[in-house]
Amino acid sequence: MKTYLQAYFDKLKSLVLGKSQITQIVPADCYRLALEIKSATAKSVSETTLKRVFGFASSVHQPSIYTLNTLAEYCGFESWNHFYVQMEQGKLQTSQQRSWGEISVNATKISLFNIQSNKHKCGIPYHLTIDRECIHTFMDHFHRSGATTGILSGDTGHGKTIAISRWVEKQICQNHANSINDIYLFTNSLSLLQGTAFGYHSNRWLAHLLGFDTSDLLDAFMETHRDTAPGNFYLIIDELHSDLIADRQFYSVINQFIDMVCHFAQYRWFRIVLMLRTVTLLKYESIFKDTIINPQWFSVLSKTSGNESANIPTLSNAELHQLIRNINGKTKSYHLLPSNQKRLIHIPLFFQYYYELNGEELDLSQVTTFDEYLVITQYLKKRVFNGVNTMAKQALMEDLSLLIEQNGDLLQVSKKQAYTIVKQYKTAYNDLLHSGIIAETNDGLEVRQQTVIRFQSNIVATYFMALRLFNKHCETRELIQELDRAEITNQTKTEQLRWLLLFYIEAGNMQLANQVDSVPFLKENRFEVMAFICDALDKLGQSNRPIARPKLNNNRFVDYMLNHSCFQTGYESNIAKLLAFDLSETHEVILRSKLAFIALLKWEEEDLLRQLDALSAKQPETFANFLINPLHVLSYLYQYFKEGIVDHNISRDLNALPHKLSLPDHTSGSQLFDLLIYMLIKISGNAGTARRYSEVIRRRLEEMHPAQTFEVDFTTLIYALYLLECNEPELATALVAKGNALSLDNLSYRLLHALFHLHSGKITHDVNYRILGQRAISICETYGFKLLEAYCRILILEDIPKDEQTQHINNLKFQFAAFGYTIGLGALSKKYG
Repeated sequence: MKTYLQAYFDKLKSLVLGKSQITQIVPADCYRLALEIKSATAKSVSETTLKRVFGFASSVHQPSIYTLNTLAEYCGFESWNHFYVQMEQGKLQTSQQRSWGEISVNATKISLFNIQSNKHKCGIPYHLTIDRECIHTFMDHFHRSGATTGILSGDTGHGKTIAISRWVEKQICQNHANSINDIYLFTNSLSLLQGTAFGYHSNRWLAHLLGFDTSDLLDAFMETHRDTAPGNFYLIIDELHSDLIADRQFYSVINQFIDMVCHFAQYRWFRIVLMLRTVTLLKYESIFKDTIINPQWFSVLSKTSGNESANIPTLSNAELHQLIRNINGKTKSYHLLPSNQKRLIHIPLFFQYYYELNGEELDLSQVTTFDEYLVITQYLKKRVFNGVNTMAKQALMEDLSLLIEQNGDLLQVSKKQAYTIVKQYKTAYNDLLHSGIIAETNDGLEVRQQTVIRFQSNIVATYFMALRLFNKHCETRELIQELDRAEITNQTKTEQLRWLLLFYIEAGNMQLANQVDSVPFLKENRFEVMAFICDALDKLGQSNRPIARPKLNNNRFVDYMLNHSCFQTGYESNIAKLLAFDLSETHEVILRSKLAFIALLKWEEEDLLRQLDALSAKQPETFANFLINPLHVLSYLYQYFKEGIVDHNISRDLNALPHKLSLPDHTSGSQLFDLLIYMLIKISGNAGTARRYSEVIRRRLEEMHPAQTFEVDFTTLIYALYLLECNEPELATALVAKGNALSLDNLSYRLLHALFHLHSGKITHDVNYRILGQRAISICETYGFKLLEAYCRILILEDIPKDEQTQHINNLKFQFAAFGYTIGLGALSKKYG
């Protein structure tokens, strides 16, 4: 049977009425018409059927082939098929061939309609979006390859639709401006899928789209311009979603599409661009396998030169900078991450959510890990906790979280294991596939093939893993123990812990944060988690969320954090946020002293003096229980580095330390105080105090649990610095050599490690002394520790060749003039000018 078309059936009905001489049919006419059809064809069509045919009775089904054949025979045709063929031939004979210009107008209308539709779907105002250089690079390599079809793939949320929309719009504008005759037909995959649903082959679908009545007319148009086309023809099909249809239909669509490519490959001016998600391309790699070596196709799977351009990457730092400038109009330079450190907001979809949360107040230099978790929260709110099937989607994700396994760095679920769950929540599952929250892909195994379900990112997966734990209402210690026992990586455990901390802090509960010091799997990530907590306290407290503001007076978390050195540029802004909370005076003094110490090392005088002013406003008794008065120490150090003067009170304060240590109620010495006292000893040369205080640190080391790897390593390094002042370089070097290599990932440790080896190398005349010095200088330059940088240059100045001396002297002259410190130059000033 020929395809049922409503237009052809309407024509047949008009022929029936004409033959029976009924000008305007009424229900009563159906009885007479049934008798006439019986008389003319000897076949019976009931009065009720005719009422359904002419719309006097409702029907949800198409007419049967028997009815169609009988009505056609009544009108003088052999059958419905014969009538259909006559209609097709008549259309071909009466249709006029369309010109290149007419087709161009039709294609442009369709393209602009789809572009306008995409503009309304764009997460940020479309006029603020940017052209993606990767599209131009792809098209350039695609043209050079000589292929007919290019598959432009990309991960979910990489901005494929907006990127290609901008490119097509720009090409259409250039066409008009430069009188170019290229045709751009930009459509979406839904159009193609709907065409196949009506029984259209891909060729017929394209003909229908361009306004040709039949595919034969399209073929005639192509032949007319085989060798003399006025321009190029580009068919761009936006993201073909495999999750919108059954696998069987998707196979059919792609196979038909491959046939269409083979057919149109003979026309060198005809090009097709197919947009696909990377997971779709890889999942159906078996369908596209012939395209890998077929020169008619260009994709990441092909072996053609430049094929890597067929995958849309995340936003580059330059593109992020341009987006920010478009949004807030600022032209200042931004502190952007190195290209090998991609943050979540490099993904266009998540940049969109970051924009929704912050509006025009975007500042990439201030983006933190917590901000990225808020972005993911916004993403899940829109894609899971919103719209139809909300409860089913939540239940599905909760059930899937029980089946998550770690495969290398990826979290995934075997679809075979999840089959029952998927079947139960089939509609919700398809919704999540379409939204990109989850994706199906092959596990990459050659022999033992299996389909796995992967999440948009590990952070999304760990959200639902953490939510399940949180909903169990366990005690915080039980939560930590259950996390620690899980057979997943420490990184995945840490991501779950961050979500749990967010859940607790949002409820105004600090119980979990207060136990961060006892989480065994954190190790070197402990400082990042502490910064995350500070950021969460600050931003959740400022948001419109109905949360209970936690009380931090004498809080265990604050005490733990302030008793660990954290003079790292990445965490400075995080810990400063705690000043907005109600802290105990002791904690406030330590926090301000820590911030002042960081400002001193970076020689940011304004910040340093602001903290010193705040400390000087405290009552003198506030400092009574500290090992040493931090206000005095920081003032002495500032005076020395600013004016080159060693205050005589330094010796008095250092000599009072043994008495302080004998008091039972003195405030415990933190790593900050270890370093402040060390710096006083360095500028005063008080070796006696160094010896006595080194014993304090040694005893503290003996009391530390070996599992606290980083704390042990850092305290050992400080102890070793004191031993150098006690003239015991061999013992100091042996202790530092036992340190864990992972501790070098921490900036504080890495910088002190370089300074230690610089000092010990100078004492022991190490042949690598100059290299060690340059390493310390490089770290200081990278993280902005200007004061320490100058100090390191002075240390090595007299022991390096003359040509290198000149470079270091010029740098020091610039720093002394620009930043206004002297570091007690003394004889060096006279010697080198």
